[in-house]
Amino acid sequence: MFEESNNAGQGSELDLSYLNDISGGNVEFMVEMIDIFLEQTPIYFQQLSEAIQESDWKQVAEAAHKIKPTLAFMGVDHAREEMQVLEKNARMGENLGTIEPAYQSLIKTCDQLFIKLEKYKKELLSQI
Repeated sequence: MFEESNNAGQGSELDLSYLNDISGGNVEFMVEMIDIFLEQTPIYFQQLSEAIQESDWKQVAEAAHKIKPTLAFMGVDHAREEMQVLEKNARMGENLGTIEPAYQSLIKTCDQLFIKLEKYKKELLSQI
């Protein structure tokens, strides 16, 4: 999970304007927030994966709920919206067959996102 991909440019548009706004352009703060995202998000996705494997829909909804704001924070709104649908389906017990494919799609998106964030972080660090 969250490995480099040859398709790094597809499907995960990155918009860090919100991060830039709340940081006031403070590069060190931005790097810190990116690091937190890079450290925490795989943990949340692991929890989500385990809950899906166990068909524990309440846990699936809770894990998805934790991930949504982190995706929004990093400006990946389409992934946040996809996670919101996954959360709703798990919470309502509807369209359960769509949860695993949605999860796989989100993993691919986040793999690409991680690559882009690592690159952006290096650019930021070069400004310090």
